[in-house]
Formats: sequence, C-alpha cells, structure tokens
Amino acid sequence: MKKLLITTSLLLMFVFANAQENKLLTAFEESYTYETNLEYAKAATTLEKQYLNHISNYEINLRLGWLRYSAGDFKYSEEYYTKALELKPLSLEAIYGKILPLLEQQKYKSIIKLSEKALTIAPNDSRAEYFTGLAYYYKKDYVKSERYLEKAINKYPFDLDINLMLGWTKFALGKKNEAKSLFLVAQRKSPNNLRVKTALDLINK
Repeated sequence: MKKLLITTSLLLMFVFANAQENKLLTAFEESYTYETNLEYAKAATTLEKQYLNHISNYEINLRLGWLRYSAGDFKYSEEYYTKALELKPLSLEAIYGKILPLLEQQKYKSIIKLSEKALTIAPNDSRAEYFTGLAYYYKKDYVKSERYLEKAINKYPFDLDINLMLGWTKFALGKKNEAKSLFLVAQRKSPNNLRVKTALDLINK
C-alpha cells in the first residue's frame, strides 16, 4: 500500500510538472506572436502569467528582460536581466541584455562594471569594448572612450555603431578629420541612415 501511494504521488508530480511545462511553452509561443506584431507589453504579460511557477527559469527571465525593455519598461527589464544573471553568472547574453535598460536609465557606472565583467569572461570581446567605450563617452571621459572603441573597431572596421561612436569620441577630442573619416565609413555602411546624416551635417558646418 505504501509503495502504491509513493508511486501515485510521483506520477501526479510528473503530470503536474509536465502540465506546467506545456503552459510555459505555450506562453513563449504566444509571446513571439505578440512580438512579431510589435505588441511587446502583451508579449511580456503572457509570460508573466507563468512567472511565479518558473521564477528560477533562466530563459523566462532573459526573455522578459528583452520584452520589458522593448516595451519601454526599463526598471522591470533591468530586474529580469539581473535575475537571469543570478541564475547564469557567466552569461554574456544576459550581460549585454542588461546593458540596454541601463543605458536608457543613464547608469553608466553599472554599464562599465558589467562590460568589464564581460571582458573577464571573454577577453577582447568587441561588444564589451564597445559598451565600455560608450559608457565612458557619456561620462565625458573621452580618452578612455577612445581607447576601448579603438580596440573594438580593429576587430570590426565596417561596423556602423562603432564607427559612429568612435567618430563622436574623436570629435569630442577635437580630432575633426579623424571623426569625419569614421562618419564617412559609417555612411558607406548605411547611406540613408539619419544618425550618419546628422553627424556629417554637424562636422561639415
């Protein structure tokens, strides 16, 4: 009788766990549908209905971090990415995800700290160098910004964002000719880009 009770309990636990997993998968599927239609808040809400049953699930935290960021809910986005990093401390995707809402909240010290962590995990990683350079730029430490962005551009010489950011850094340092050269490279990468046009219009004044 005791063995029967144990077997029945284990079977019920398995059925319950399987049902919860199916609900989570359905929520993920629905969230992608909403995201395709640019309905980010609805996509997030769909997953959040399952969140308490899967609070220690890395994937749901990572996904909610992205969806809340896309919906403009930067504080909640940061919290979900923080939880994802607690679950997977070496996750570069979670680190770079968390940097996005931090940028929107102008938390540049936190960005530098995260980028430096990324560089300890993946030395010479260009994205970490880019974000570190970006953070130092907004802190108006243009010399350090230049140092990190130069490292990044050596790996990706035709990258739009790196060329633009390094161009603005050079411009802030008074290196107008170098800045213009970088903006022209960015223009070749994206000829009709509004950010590139703004940069060239300013530097050609």
